[in-house]
Amino acid sequence: MALISMHWSKSTRVKCSAYADRNFDWAARLKFETHKAPPSYVIGSVLSNRFVVGQLSKRGIYGRYRGTLLGLVWSFITPLLMLGIYTFVFGSILQIKWPDQGGGSLEFAAILFSGMLIHSLFAECLTQAPTLILANPQYVKKMIFPLESLVWVTLATAVFQAVISVVILVFYLLLVGRDVSWTVLLFPIPLAGLCLFCIGVGWLVSAIGVFVKDIAQVTGLLSTVLFFMAPILYPKTALPEQIQTFLYLNPITFPIEQFRVLVLWGQTPDWIGLGLYFSAAFVFAWATLAWFQKVRTGFADVL
Repeated sequence: MALISMHWSKSTRVKCSAYADRNFDWAARLKFETHKAPPSYVIGSVLSNRFVVGQLSKRGIYGRYRGTLLGLVWSFITPLLMLGIYTFVFGSILQIKWPDQGGGSLEFAAILFSGMLIHSLFAECLTQAPTLILANPQYVKKMIFPLESLVWVTLATAVFQAVISVVILVFYLLLVGRDVSWTVLLFPIPLAGLCLFCIGVGWLVSAIGVFVKDIAQVTGLLSTVLFFMAPILYPKTALPEQIQTFLYLNPITFPIEQFRVLVLWGQTPDWIGLGLYFSAAFVFAWATLAWFQKVRTGFADVL
């Protein structure tokens, strides 16, 4: 998150100034919003601060590869290389097949990649959250700034990479001769539910990280635990029935299953399950936003 903590360029400051001129009541609304957290502000936190989120997200995406020869091309090369490695190792060497689905070892690489795609999105938001406020003290002390929007910036950069990975996955399926159903167009639905949960995690962990520095060590370990406690390397049915239910305590389990249903199996999703997941994710995000807004007044004292 050092990219976010960098000073804005002159052109960015000019744009922000123009934005403020067009929205003269922005500071007044922000003062209210920093102390209130109505349910509508879960989404309103990005809509009302869309200019700031857009500018910082752009800086984050371009800045990640700044100074490299290939630039943004790396965002395509990295998932391509990973998918190629999975295909070679699990398809050519180990020849592993997914027990619950027909097809060969090449499909196993796609199944594995799809699960890791979802985990990577969540893991990036989780592991960057502890230092999100700590790395940007200038936004806490020196200016009126919507701190809650920093979490959206982290999510935007993670989603950008995830979408590229989805495109590469679809082309891979076509390359290995798999039929791609129209249901692939619905892939944003489970991702949207996961994004809501990621936002809630970001608000919760970033606020804790200001007061408890050890949380940064915990999130890395937690990310690893969530990886192995989700059906990424194995199907849910590989576990005893009495244990399978506990997998759904992992917030990435259901999105992984529904993403595979849509993109790999070509089936319609579990609409009721998605509705319940969205509801739980929204309530969680609202609760963590309310807590973030309550404790943010103490950030300046600590920093």
